[in-house]
Order: sequence, then C-alpha cells, then structure tokens
Amino acid sequence: MKIAEKFKNLPTIWVVILAFGVALGGFFIGNGVYKSLARRTVTVKGLAEMDVIADTAIWNIKFNRVGGDLVKVQSAVDEDLNKTHKFLTDNGFEENEIQNLRVTVRDKYAGYSDAQRKDADSNDRYVIETGVMVRSNSVNLVDGVSRKMGDLVRQGVTVTEDYAGPIYVFNGLNDIKIKMIEEATKNATAAGEQFAKDANAKLGKIQSANQGLFSITARDQTDAWSDNEKQSINKRVRVVSTITFYLR
Repeated sequence: MKIAEKFKNLPTIWVVILAFGVALGGFFIGNGVYKSLARRTVTVKGLAEMDVIADTAIWNIKFNRVGGDLVKVQSAVDEDLNKTHKFLTDNGFEENEIQNLRVTVRDKYAGYSDAQRKDADSNDRYVIETGVMVRSNSVNLVDGVSRKMGDLVRQGVTVTEDYAGPIYVFNGLNDIKIKMIEEATKNATAAGEQFAKDANAKLGKIQSANQGLFSITARDQTDAWSDNEKQSINKRVRVVSTITFYLR
C-alpha cells in the first residue's frame, strides 16, 4: 500500500503532526550541517605597503665656546650664532624657519676651593653651549645644506652636534590610512579565496578582523642592524590586516 493511501486512513490532526515532525527533523539536520560548516574557518593576512616622502625636516646645529672670561665667551657665541644664521639664509632658508636654542653655561671649576682655582688653568673655565634649530617643509633643501657644514666650520664655528644629521618626519598618515586598509583587506580576501579554492570550498563571511598597526620604516635600509627611518627622506608605510573567514 502506498504511503499516501495510509495517510488517508489517519485523522487529519495526526497527518498535521506527522508532517510537522518531518519538517522539524529536516530543520535540525540542516541546521546541524550548517553549524558544522560554520566551524570551518581560515585565517589569512593581507599586506599593504606605500612609499612616501617626508614632509617636514628638523635639524639641530649645536656649537660651543670655551674660555676664562664669561663675557668674552658669550660674545664669541653671539658671533657664531650670527654666522650660522647667515650661512642658513644664504643657502635658501627663511628666518622664520630658524630658531635659536637655549643657552647653557657650565663652570668647570664650580665647587672648587679658592686654592684649587688658583692652581687650575682658568683659560677654559667656562663652557657655553647653544645652537639653532631649523624646522622646514623643504626637506630636499635641508638635506642638501646639511652636507655643506664644512663651510660653516671653516668660518670658525665649532659644531659639536650635527653627526646624526636632520630628522625627517612624515605627517600624512591619516590621509592614506583608509586606502591602505582597503588594499590590505583586498589582499587578505584574495589569499582566502585561493585557500578555499585549494581546499575545494568556498569563502564565506568574515568571522573576525584585526587591522594591525601601521609602521613607518626607511625605504632603503642602510644595513640590517639599525633603523634609520628618522634620517631617511624616503619612507615606506606598512600595515597588515588579519582576517578570519568562514568556509562553506
């Protein structure tokens, strides 16, 4: 006897209950399969890199004078400041890009007794240190002039702190963040799709995502042991996004 003929002999209420049970059983089976598939995930990383150019340069030029007469030492320092300002303006900088640093005075014999001072050479008792700070958006000008410091030294200015050179800063990170995050996400999705293809599956929705931190390094590393990002005009911005996808 066919199943449909058997149902004819059952009361209507039992037919409804039976049909509902079959449907409910199918739902639980399907839902169980869905949850099983949903537990299959793949975590991939997407990299985005962009080469940028520094937009601000900060350059400290420090010098000192030594002597036994404090007033004369300060006069010599003032002369050095004038020479430094002229050197910079002659090479293309504006006065508003140049700022004098604070003056520090050191008495080498501070704390000495009168007898000790009498025996000491007073010609180098006082040391006055100062300098200028250049802050400019003309990074190429700063780079070029910083390589001509010998011209200033030949004028008798005792440069004591220029060995590190200028510092170059990139301030435009906020302008490129969104574009780079989109690129990193796109690359992560492409990696996930390739993985799914290799696994005979399909890429599903995103389970979780982590943007990662932006990093700025020198575009051209001078060696493997130091990070010369601050001394580099050309920089590389990098971000890695980590995304977990469902597989279906």
